[in-house]
Formats: sequence, C-alpha cells, structure tokens
Amino acid sequence: VATAGRGLSVPAIIGRESSLQAIRAAYDIARRGRLRIVLCTGEPGIGKSHLLSAAADRLESVGGRVLRGGASEAEAMPPYLPFLEALTPVIRDTPAEELAADVGPGAPALSTVFPELAARIPSHLAASPLPPEQARLRLFQAMGATLAAVSSRRPLVLILDDLQWADTASLDLLTYIAGHQVSSRLLVLGAFQDAAVQTHPALARALVRLHRANRCETLQLGPLDQAQTTELARQLLGSELSPECARALQSHSEGNPFFAEELLRGWQHA
Repeated sequence: VATAGRGLSVPAIIGRESSLQAIRAAYDIARRGRLRIVLCTGEPGIGKSHLLSAAADRLESVGGRVLRGGASEAEAMPPYLPFLEALTPVIRDTPAEELAADVGPGAPALSTVFPELAARIPSHLAASPLPPEQARLRLFQAMGATLAAVSSRRPLVLILDDLQWADTASLDLLTYIAGHQVSSRLLVLGAFQDAAVQTHPALARALVRLHRANRCETLQLGPLDQAQTTELARQLLGSELSPECARALQSHSEGNPFFAEELLRGWQHA
C-alpha cells in the first residue's frame, strides 16, 4: 500500500467544499451584524471536527477571530465546558482594561465560572449574592454580552464541538445567546453526532429552538464517494492505490474518512 515504515500524513479536507462554502456564506452574514449558527452533523468519524478546523483556518485568514471549545464524555466535567474552553483565552490574554470593558457589569456573574477574573480585574467583582435562578440568568446575560463585545472589534467564530456530550446548561446557554445576541458579529459553528438527537433530550430541544429562531442551519455530512476516498488515501500515503485496493478501501470503510484512515494504517503495518 505504501513504503514500509512510512507514517500517514494529514490530508487536506476532501469532499466538503459545499459545506465550507455554506459556512463562509454564514460568516459573511454574521460579520455584517446578524448572528448565525451552523451545526454539522453525521455519524462518528465522518469528519465533523476536521470540517470545523478547516473552516476555522479559512475564516481566520479573512479576518475572523476563532474561539474553540468542546464538550466531553469524561465524567465530572464542569457545566458550560464548551464555553469555558472557548472564552478562557479571552479572560486570560485580553489586556485588563479592555477585558473590563468587554465583561462590563457582567464581571461578578462571570467570576463564578472564571475565578481567574478576580486576579485580572478585582475592582469590578463586588456584587450581592443572588438566588440560583437569577444567578443563572445573569451568567447567561454576561456570557452573551461578552461575546458581543469581543465580536464588535473583529468578527467572531465560536466553535462548539462534540455537542452530543454537552450538558443541558451549555445547550440552554447556546439557545439563549441565539435569541438575545441577534445583532452580534458572531458565527457559532457546532458539531454533533446525529444519533444523539434520539438519546439526548436537551440536545433535541435545543435544536428545535435554534431552528425556530431561524438563525440556524444544519449541514448533514455524508460518506465520501470512491473517488474522494481514493484521493484521501493518496494524500495520506503520498502514493497511488491500485484499483483493487481503492475498491476494497471504499467497500470496507463505506466512505467514512476515519474508518478509511484506520484501514490504511492497518494495511500499512501488515
């Protein structure tokens, strides 16, 4: 299949140009001040995360700022994990004066999930304790307002990967932002496994709400055809497959990029 001992390289994205064009179109709308959400879905290994990464690189090259976060199936993860991962660079790296302006009166609420704010802007954190329901609303307002403030300087791309594992609080926050930051220069790019809609009620509910708001579109990623799978193999291996190997790869992987790569690794080692 390839030269013995040679490692597989990372291929360029293949067979997803129409999806990338749809994401770019959504970004163009968002950068003019109309929030957009694009959610990529498909079976495990179909290339959702790879698509988000490729889209992020392209949008950064045309002036967008990308913040990346994702949910996790690991136990004992904190609520709001995708947003915590995405916003941590903002909280950590933004100059203190600019950060204080971005978070504004939402600083006390944000400090409940970003304790490092106490060191960055300590003079902005005085606040009275609130009942849990009000505290949650204040946190949602503060998250949305901070994202809007950051996007006012530069169009913002917020990546939320693996939403099939997202906690209910994160999904509720996403729908809140979609309904209350409609004039933000914000594009949310998310991904989830399509089967999770049947087993994750909070995800199913969030999708209904997002589509009802008419600011969300879903990209269904399907399998690669044989020509695309063969090109994937050529890029991974740096050499051509024989027609027989190409047909076998397509048959056994069923056009799933992850399965195709794993098969190639197995063939190579064998």
